[in-house]
Amino acid sequence: MGKNDITLKDYLSEPKRYADLLNGSIFQGRQIIDAGELMDTDTVQSKSDEQAIIERINDIIMKQTKDGSLFAVWTVANQQYIDYSMPARVMLQDALSYDRQLKEIKRGNRSSDSQAGSGEFLSKFLSEDRLHPVITLVVYWGDDPWHGAKSLHDILDFGADPVLAQELKQLVPEYPLHFLNLSEVHNYSHYKTELRTLFELYDRRKDKTAFTQYVEEHDECRHMDAETYWALRILVNTTKLKTMIPHSERMEKNMGNVFDEIWEDAREEGLHEGKLTTLYDLVHDGLLSIKDAAARASMTESAFTTEMQKAGY
Repeated sequence: MGKNDITLKDYLSEPKRYADLLNGSIFQGRQIIDAGELMDTDTVQSKSDEQAIIERINDIIMKQTKDGSLFAVWTVANQQYIDYSMPARVMLQDALSYDRQLKEIKRGNRSSDSQAGSGEFLSKFLSEDRLHPVITLVVYWGDDPWHGAKSLHDILDFGADPVLAQELKQLVPEYPLHFLNLSEVHNYSHYKTELRTLFELYDRRKDKTAFTQYVEEHDECRHMDAETYWALRILVNTTKLKTMIPHSERMEKNMGNVFDEIWEDAREEGLHEGKLTTLYDLVHDGLLSIKDAAARASMTESAFTTEMQKAGY
């Protein structure tokens, strides 16, 4: 897991931000989810039986409770790179979450004295038992436009016969993704917490004039909390910036210089990332050896190979 993924996972795991992310992205700003109803849960989803052994690790999962009982399971998947298999991947993770609920219910029923019918006795899932909804939000914050699939239908081959294809499409669930594309969305008015400031600054990361103007016109930038400040630093790829204490006199006096440094460092690292991407492409296309590419990047072959794999090659 890269530093960006870890930073976002940690940053969004705060319940108020998590609720704001879901309310702003899925419910267009309607306050459907209350942060007080959310609690962390295990991000590892697994299945192990005579048929299959599967394990998947999600970025963040929170359970929502209503009146003291489980109401829904909300999952966030952070994506820096385009994953063309995303709908199938999300579908599997959601299925594992439902399977986990089934196991918990069945274990409880085995230890109870409930009178079950023959089918219920075998399955240990009673007619009155119910699963709770599992909803996954994909947050894409990569630089490239997302041209991957957004539903299961986008990655299925229904054949060349249009009549048969239409019939098949009606039989197979579409399974659309709930999707926040930070490379396309430019209006973040639906968000009510510091997420709005973070998203709006991130949206302006490639335009120094717009970035600087936003900082000058929004007083909340001068009172940014430490976690949002750190998340911004990581997301715009700056490493030179030293951690500063929010609300301090130094922070308020030097905020303009602080964001100038963020911008310049992001620009320099962006050039470096662009160079690496070019080298990755050349190696992938067989036009350059890993040894030569690593030398041009001033890296060891092992480090270059690792970074290339992280970039999705």
